[in-house]
Amino acid sequence: MDRPAQRIVIIVLAILLVVPIGALGLSGMLGGDDEPSATQAPTGPADNRPTMDPADQPPRPEIAKPEAPAVMAEQTPEGAEATLAFLLESYTYMMTSGDTSVWEASVDPNCSVCMTFLDNARVLNDQGGYLVDGAFVVDSTSFQAAGDPATGGAPASGVATAHFTQAESILVDDPTRQAIPLGSVTGQIQAQMLWDGQRWLIGDMSYLPAAGQGEGGGAPSDGGA
Repeated sequence: MDRPAQRIVIIVLAILLVVPIGALGLSGMLGGDDEPSATQAPTGPADNRPTMDPADQPPRPEIAKPEAPAVMAEQTPEGAEATLAFLLESYTYMMTSGDTSVWEASVDPNCSVCMTFLDNARVLNDQGGYLVDGAFVVDSTSFQAAGDPATGGAPASGVATAHFTQAESILVDDPTRQAIPLGSVTGQIQAQMLWDGQRWLIGDMSYLPAAGQGEGGGAPSDGGA
């Protein structure tokens, strides 16, 4: 399959999480009928963005690989919160570098949306694409353990919530086409957290937009392709 056929628009986290995870299949999570999935050719109109010399694209940033904090390996509410925060804060590194190891170590294989992001990051990198900017700032986190907290003991599962802001970014999904500007996003991510005996894993995620932002956060800032 040639590169245009593999074109994929990888929107910021919020776009893929505007509904509870599990309500849509992969094609739905990638934009339904308007966006192709990571593994099949688009059926809609051809990409009509202006062509560009790859040398004129915004350069791929050099970002150091983030280090996972030690607390992520603790079976505590703080460990669960740190795991979700690290996932968000390492997103830009993954989408810029193509190195998916930072997410692979923290997501459950049954988390369909997590697998979608990993697949997208790999396809984007294979096509020579990358994300410019778009760093996440996690403002606060919380954790609600499953079950009766009065029983005591370490939590084995629960829901972690992270309030975040993601900066504006530029998506170079096809180096031969005009890049896509993406607006900033503010909201919260809720994640199902599972303790596997050694670390916390994210089993599912959903996105709640900030008041007044609605579900359009993260769309191309100038109505791009």
